[in-house]
Amino acid sequence: MDDREAVFNHLIDEHLPMLRSVAYRITGNAADTDEAIQLALLSAWKKFDTFRGNAKMSSWVYRITVNAGYDILRARERESRKLAAYAATPVVPENDSSDVERLEAAIAELPELYREAIVLGVLSDLDGRTAAEQLGCSPNTLYQRIHKAKQLLRQTYREVQYE
Repeated sequence: MDDREAVFNHLIDEHLPMLRSVAYRITGNAADTDEAIQLALLSAWKKFDTFRGNAKMSSWVYRITVNAGYDILRARERESRKLAAYAATPVVPENDSSDVERLEAAIAELPELYREAIVLGVLSDLDGRTAAEQLGCSPNTLYQRIHKAKQLLRQTYREVQYE
């Protein structure tokens, strides 16, 4: 077994549950979660020689996983816009969805910077320092982004209430 294989076996054994958790929180479903994990691990495997060691390997793969999840969301959004344009009817969210579904939809609509802050800083099992490290910012910056994200979510909730 070569070094790369040993490193990846250890990484998967130790960090796969956390990678799956963050990928699921970003993508919102198991199929896209699996795809994000596969894409991230494949990308990390291919780019293994480019890893500089400035951070932990797990942090590097974690960031690749976050990016893969957002890539899947962007692809899903592009496909949704294409389908909506083709059907010539606007896509309207259902009014009978639960509060949790509305919250998840509102989080998905946040700008990526704030969505990442909510997903990693609030919804994940990471402490603030680790979440900030994963996002490449200071804990104070993370908390500011979370605060702004909450403001945006409150504003979205108020707008939905009055429609």
